[in-house]
Amino acid sequence: MPTAADHSPDSTPPRRSRAIAGGVIGNLFEWYDFTIYGFFAPVIAVEFFGDGDGTAGLLKAFAVFAVGYLGRPLGAVIFGLIGDRLGRKVALLVSLAVMAVPTLGMVLIPTWQSVGILSPILLVLFRLVQGISIGGEFTGAVSYLSEQAASRHRGLCGALTVSTAMLGILMGSLVFTIMESTMSTEALQGWAWRVAFGGGLLILFAAGWVRWGMPVSSHFQEAKAAGTLVAQPVRTCFRSYRREIGYAMLLIAVPSMICYAVTISMAEFLHREVHMPRASAGLIVTIAIVLSVVIPLISGALSDRFGRRPFIRISFLGVVIWAIPMYALAGTGNMVLVWVAVLVGAVLLGIMQGAYPAALSELFPTSVRYTGTSIVYNICFAVLGGTFPLAATWLIDITGQVTAPGWYLGGVSLLVLIFIWRMPETAKSSLRSD
Repeated sequence: MPTAADHSPDSTPPRRSRAIAGGVIGNLFEWYDFTIYGFFAPVIAVEFFGDGDGTAGLLKAFAVFAVGYLGRPLGAVIFGLIGDRLGRKVALLVSLAVMAVPTLGMVLIPTWQSVGILSPILLVLFRLVQGISIGGEFTGAVSYLSEQAASRHRGLCGALTVSTAMLGILMGSLVFTIMESTMSTEALQGWAWRVAFGGGLLILFAAGWVRWGMPVSSHFQEAKAAGTLVAQPVRTCFRSYRREIGYAMLLIAVPSMICYAVTISMAEFLHREVHMPRASAGLIVTIAIVLSVVIPLISGALSDRFGRRPFIRISFLGVVIWAIPMYALAGTGNMVLVWVAVLVGAVLLGIMQGAYPAALSELFPTSVRYTGTSIVYNICFAVLGGTFPLAATWLIDITGQVTAPGWYLGGVSLLVLIFIWRMPETAKSSLRSD
């Protein structure tokens, strides 16, 4: 049965359009800004670490990339508390303001040649602040849009959050590919990478303007009026919703890994292991990201009709089957096989990304939805997703096998699939209230 919020004034088409625009534009900015670092990791390795030309420097650069994910669980707690106590809109506005600090910092940060050890220290601090900010952004948008959407369109609206996040990654990939193709190494290392980070500031201003005018969440307002908000949402989550947290962690585990397997990690894999020009590797990854922008909208819309579970099962099983062949085919260096390897991986990613955002928000009630989804999502991305480029580089380095990351990805996916197979279907139910 639809809730009252499904027919509230906030659910009329004009207000819903403003809600959708406000919810998704922050994802575009924050994911562009967050992932542009990964694409420019080889350049950053040279500029911020004394031994940046070798594997050691690249490992350090990817380690700093992973550091950003360590800040995300803290951001989940902070913004979950704000979102579940003061409102979704307030939390989403604050997350943009926090992200502005490291964005400007990356434009102005001095390099190793200028200040020595202080340079990588500042780099780590900026990545931590970025992680804290994005820790409350994506899942905040998922919670907000799921509450603003009509029941029959929750899957599609949830998929919009993923698609705009991937669009931000796509913009980062395009910027990197264009710069790599048209600029000299000296220009990239000297100043161009700063311009890439500075581009995020333009998106920031647009995002802030749009988000300021978006409506508040009707579900949150109803919970506030009914007095069902909780004073300590983190404690409430772990005390009363442990089963939901378990399912949610399983739901996020595989997407968090394969997202970076077919994007940032794959771009560096093709260059270092297959000796493909960075521009060519960037083009392949860019097309893969395009699929990850479009396909979630299709699978998300279909999940509203057929349920979330079939798409989750099919895509997770596909990753189990495809993980090792993906790296084996990509490692051959044959351009046809490389394209097949990466694009099939991107299709599987797109299918699961269309279904899991709505399923995630449907697991938790209004009083802890922001907190529950944020904590689970960011822990999984911190432990499994943000560390994947580092783990993939390290596994290949110690084993000498290009398929080593595939064994890691496939093994984790198989374990998750066993436990998530019986996950309850939530698509046909109203959002949980308290």
